Formats: sequence, structure tokens, C-alpha cells
Amino acid sequence: MDDDDRKPAAKRTTRKQGATSKKRKANPGDDDTLSAVLPWIPRAQLEALITSSVSNRKAITSEEVIDAMPEHEQWRIDSSGKKKKSYSPVKSGPERVNTGAFDNIDAATMLNIFMYLNCKEKYTCVTSGCKGWREFKVTMPSLFLDLSDNSWRKMTAERTLILMDWVPNLAQITALRIKTQDKCNPNTCKQIIKTLVAAKKKANAPMITKLVLHGPKIYGSLIPELIKNEVGKNLTSLIFHSVSVTQKTKLGGALASLFKSLPRLEELEMPQRAAVEMGNLHPTVLSPLRTARSGASTLLRVLDLGQDGWGRKVSLEAISKLGNSAPELEVLRLGSVQRPSGRPISSALMGLGESFDGNELLSLMGDPAERALASPMTCLPRLKEFAVGRLVDSFAYGGPPRYATTEEINRLLSWFISGMPAVE
Repeated sequence: MDDDDRKPAAKRTTRKQGATSKKRKANPGDDDTLSAVLPWIPRAQLEALITSSVSNRKAITSEEVIDAMPEHEQWRIDSSGKKKKSYSPVKSGPERVNTGAFDNIDAATMLNIFMYLNCKEKYTCVTSGCKGWREFKVTMPSLFLDLSDNSWRKMTAERTLILMDWVPNLAQITALRIKTQDKCNPNTCKQIIKTLVAAKKKANAPMITKLVLHGPKIYGSLIPELIKNEVGKNLTSLIFHSVSVTQKTKLGGALASLFKSLPRLEELEMPQRAAVEMGNLHPTVLSPLRTARSGASTLLRVLDLGQDGWGRKVSLEAISKLGNSAPELEVLRLGSVQRPSGRPISSALMGLGESFDGNELLSLMGDPAERALASPMTCLPRLKEFAVGRLVDSFAYGGPPRYATTEEINRLLSWFISGMPAVE
């Protein structure tokens, strides 16, 4: 009797434990599925599901709940309706996964898309645009090789240092803008150069190819730092933006020394006022660039003096000799040009037999602009783009007439175009 009593009892206990075990496995899965899906279903869809369930007297199934989830949000769950465990933005390998609507875009295409953005926009995308994009700072280091654009409107020299510290691979950057405001310390600009050079030397990386010096606190004291560290040996583009050449900045004499250390320079952009206040275009800009190349002609393709040309004119004599120093020029922009006399020398000579005025002829011959216009300018065979500002009213500065006549404008333009056969 004792044996018969024990066996049935043992079987009943085993059966109850199995049933309990099945219930414990069934419930959590359904709850997990609903908790992952419900937050992403619009309220109107939920109300429609409930209304349909009441009207049809039928319970809402898990499939109906999953189908109610918007298609653009369904990437958050797997095929079984459960929340994905991993949201890592970039997996090892060439393809990108778990980043939502961008899953179908491979990393190379995504990088190409980002390269259309400026520096500030790329920084915003990586830091606060999407959590899944934060790793792009490391996985796409080429995003931040060019730090030279002007997208940071309130950038200062101090903030530039902070940005350089954040950049994933400072040693590999190819372009840099040092932007200053009125309250900036000029010594911070020197610290930027020291930080850059230290990173380059540590990694044995080539120096930058583009440098933009921007703002009122670009002082002459920065130039020796650039020369000493040979920052200019690989520079192909040098841009000065909103700088001033005054006794306070002491920038004028220092720039000629800088130009002597730029053998590969192809693009030079600076305010015309700064270029003219230094002296003349040839002795202060072009001659030092030729010295950097041991007397050979420069490699300049772009010479842009279009900034701030009012009141500081480039002489026609300097323009007439550009072809000797910069035969590779493709783009030439000038703010304004020197005022020639209203009457050409040839017209004065035509009056020899009638009412010849010797004093007028001597005056015309002493005018450097008239002497330049008397002979054709040196040809710029590769020049495709030419621009000159204030051509009509530039005659007004320094005396009457207030505006140039059509004849005078035609005379100047004809002289320019004759030396620019390929201009478009």
C-alpha cells in the first residue's frame, strides 16, 4: 500500500511543475514584443485597433499590432517583433547596419554624402544629429581633414584650439583657418601653429596645403612662427581675409618674408588695400614668390585682390608685367585699377601740326598709367576669368571727372582683353 500511494503523488507533482514552467516561458515574450512596438504606433492607429476589436468582438493579435507600426519605424524590431538588442551604428566590414533608414546606404556612399556638408554641419551631424552617427568621428576620419571653411560664424582663435583638440586625427588635416575677433589674443594664433606642427612632426605627416588667416588679430608676430616651422613649404593656397596692414599689426614687412617661403603657392587671395599698402604688387608680392622658386616664374593660378579695393588701386604698369611673373594665371580679380588720363598720348601727338600743347604731352608722358596703355600688356595665355571692380567710378578718386566715359572704359577693356586671349 505504501508503494502504491507514493507513485501517483510523484507523477502529479511533476505534471504541475511542467505546466508552471510553460507559463513562465510564454508570458515574458509577449510583453517584450508589445513593449517594443506600442511606443511607436500613432495614437490614431491604436484607437482604430481597439474600435475594430470591440466591433468585431475579437481580440487584437500580435500581428495586427506589428502591422500598425509605421514602416519607417519597423527597423527598430526584428522579424519576430522583438526589440533589437544592438543599436551600434557601424559594424566591422564595409556595410552599415542598425542605423534606421540609412541601413541601405553603404559607408562609402554615406561618406560621399557628408562630404557635401561644410565643417560645422558635419560636426553637428556627428555630435548631435543622431546617436548612431557619433562613431563616424572615428570610422570616417576624413570628414575633418579640411578645417578651412568659414561656416563657424563666431569662431575665435581659442575655439580653433578646442576644435583641433576634438579632431580625431590632427596630424592628417590638410587645410586650416585661423579666425580671430577683436577680443582675441594674437599669441593664441601662434599657439595654434605650434600645436599643429607638433602633431605633424610626431606623426611624420606632411604639412598643410591650405591656410586661411582671418580677422583683425592676424599680426606680423605670427609670420616668423610660420616661417620657422616651415608651414609654407607645401602650401598651395594662402588666403588673407579681413586683415589689415597697419603700424599696429606690423603685417606689411612680414608678408614679404612669408612669400619667400612659399615655393608651391598656386592661389593667393588678400585684400587689395593690404597688397597696395605694402608697396607695389611686384616688389612686395610677386618678386618674393619668385625668390622662393630661385628666380623662376611663380606657379600662381589664382590671384584674387578683389577684397577692399576702394581707394587703393593697382597700377596698370604692375598689371602689364603680370605675364612675366605669373604666366600660369587662370583667375585674376582686382578691386580697382589706377586712373589714367582722359586723353591718350596718341591723340595729343596728332595735334602737332595744329594747336600742339607741349606741356600737355609732357604731362601725359609722365603719367605711368598712360605709359602702360601706350604699349600692349604682357600676354596671360591661360587666363580664363578676369574681374575688376569700380571700373566706372574709380576715375573719381583723386579728382574729376567723376565717372569714366564710354570711350575711356572701352580703351581700358580693349587693353586688358588684348593680353588675355583665352578669357571667357
